[in-house]
Amino acid sequence: MAETEEAPTRERRWRGRDDWWAVLVLMLASLVFTTDQVTEHEMMSPIDEYQYVGYYASVLDEGVVRQGTEMPLYARQYMVCHGVRAIPEMGVNPDACKKPNSIGYPIAGGTTADLYTPLYFWSIRILAQPMIWAGVDFVDAGRAAGGVWLGIGAIFLYLAMRRMRTPVPVALGLGLVLVGSLPAYWGNTYISTDATALASGAVAAWLTVRALQRVRGSLVLLPIAAAVFTLFKLQNLIGFVVAATVLVLATLVDVGRENTGARTRVRAFLRDRRLLTAIAIGVASIVAQGIWLWIRASLAVGPQPALGLVVPLESKHLVLELGNFLPLMAQGALAPYATGPASLPVYAVGTLLAIGGAAGLAMSKGVRVGHRIIGLATVVVAVLAAPALAIAIGVMEDVYIPIPNRYGASLLPWALLSAAVLVDTRQRWGRYALLALGTVTWGAALMMGEA
Repeated sequence: MAETEEAPTRERRWRGRDDWWAVLVLMLASLVFTTDQVTEHEMMSPIDEYQYVGYYASVLDEGVVRQGTEMPLYARQYMVCHGVRAIPEMGVNPDACKKPNSIGYPIAGGTTADLYTPLYFWSIRILAQPMIWAGVDFVDAGRAAGGVWLGIGAIFLYLAMRRMRTPVPVALGLGLVLVGSLPAYWGNTYISTDATALASGAVAAWLTVRALQRVRGSLVLLPIAAAVFTLFKLQNLIGFVVAATVLVLATLVDVGRENTGARTRVRAFLRDRRLLTAIAIGVASIVAQGIWLWIRASLAVGPQPALGLVVPLESKHLVLELGNFLPLMAQGALAPYATGPASLPVYAVGTLLAIGGAAGLAMSKGVRVGHRIIGLATVVVAVLAAPALAIAIGVMEDVYIPIPNRYGASLLPWALLSAAVLVDTRQRWGRYALLALGTVTWGAALMMGEA
């Protein structure tokens, strides 16, 4: 009897050790990936990094970048001395490097970084300080700090998959795919407000899985996490919209199974805590953003700089946006060729797993309905989120701005979670094949760079 009781205990202990090792590997892989890429960056990211460098440089002294202020001198000098990738007219300018105020700058030298709260910039500035003390370049230290955010995203995705009973090798392999993905390259190896997107989607997925399993406190934590992550960047809300959609669908499924009258089921649906949490996710995020907009307006010292040509929103734009996030959530900021030949297999693996995982799980009849709704919610939000953002901007600003596909980065953890649920891991070789795929993908990602 003692032996039969000891064996499960030993098994649980070793399973826990495997999880700890996997979590450690994912964090180390994230830090190695970001450090390797940061050391190879010669130019700035074209995704407004010159704006964010100014915020990063001043956040500990000034706290908040105010609307109407100019781009800080440090950011101007760094931009002209290093140049901006993929924008020839913003290349290295040796003369302006010596006299950074002698030339014109984008949007008349103004800044749009005031759109963001200081939360992200505080986080990387604090994380970067020990590296700065150790002699690492100031900007490189801020870029490398993005590896911590990437590690957080990979770890929470891993934890979500493990709660769905995904085997360790599969969860670790898919986590490595996330770490080496193109969204991770563009968002976490430069100073970018996109750095929190993968962590946002992963945390949303983990909390949602816990809520579906009725883990105490998860329904309360979801709206809080949604509000916090949207304060880092508004587009992080997309990952939590998937969470809200999953909760609504789960409530509909459970209520639909009840053998009661229609009125009773409607009442049960409206009173279900999962529905209330889904509503609270939206309300909490809107309230948090409203408070920030009020603070931003009260601190403003001038108008927002003009962004150039204005295009009114039309119905054809919404049709185009329908195909934005779902096929391109694994692409990152620019086309794959912008990061060299090694990025093509990285992009192919990420895209196949993301689309195949989300769409495949949504349509699969071989899994439980409670699992299938994760894929369905991911697909629905991936299709509708970009048009919804375009409408929101059109209503508020009376303008159409094409939605960058990188805004959908918080969907990628959900898509990989869907792939983990869908994949058949009954065969031992299949588990380790996915681990090998993730390892090779991560290795290929180390060879990406400035093409």
